[in-house]
Amino acid sequence: MTLDDLKKLATSGTIFNLDRMIAPKIIKLLYLLGLGGIGLWAIRHLFGSFAQSFGAGIWGILEIGIVGLGSFVLLRVICETLLVFFKKNETHITLAPTTRPAMSIFDDVKDALEELADEEVEFKEQKVIEPVPAKAPVRKTVVKKPAAKRAPARKRTPKPKAD
Repeated sequence: MTLDDLKKLATSGTIFNLDRMIAPKIIKLLYLLGLGGIGLWAIRHLFGSFAQSFGAGIWGILEIGIVGLGSFVLLRVICETLLVFFKKNETHITLAPTTRPAMSIFDDVKDALEELADEEVEFKEQKVIEPVPAKAPVRKTVVKKPAAKRAPARKRTPKPKAD
């Protein structure tokens, strides 16, 4: 690498730019390194246990099966948990959009005018809803029926008492 390549790398924003998350890529790398570490441990443990004796070697195979499988599952769960954590936070965190730095005050004024023009267009595109005039309440006319004529009351005659 030449000095120009290093300068381009340092100023391009690849290293110091926070526009994208690199944690998921690092977690995948750590997962692969963990798998390699488990594999190296298993080979070392296999040869080490057989170096002691044949019985210890058979016992070492059993240990590799149990401890190796357990450490594989544990590594997988930890890495998946970290990936889920970063994916969930990715939706909550919005990174700042990259904007070019203004070279002069003219660029600032130009950007401000463009923003105002965009807001004006959005305002014109909005549909204006006019209020509906309230209707006068409708009065129901009640037609009164003529009162029914009553029959004259009958005179009551007292009944004779039976002695």
